[in-house]
Amino acid sequence: MNTENKQSQSKSHVLTIKNRLGAYIEGVIEVIRFDENEVLLETICGTLSIDGKGLSLCEWNTEHGLATFEGCIDAITYFDKKQEDTKEHSGLFAKFLK
Repeated sequence: MNTENKQSQSKSHVLTIKNRLGAYIEGVIEVIRFDENEVLLETICGTLSIDGKGLSLCEWNTEHGLATFEGCIDAITYFDKKQEDTKEHSGLFAKFLK
């Protein structure tokens, strides 16, 4: 990715949800994973998880950092790097206690 694209992505992060049936997202760096029940994105504001049913990727524009999805949205969660590290460690620690 060139410097101009990184600068345009770093300006803002926008998340618009319409009637829980679709989402328009700006500031997307990478689509990490998606299936019909979960979309996992790396955004300029951290990792974004969208949970739902019948989710489908309608648009993914790497040049503008834009993604759009359709499907029934049940939950949206943001994780920053610190939360992700803590979650991984607590899961590993919990396995040792079992």
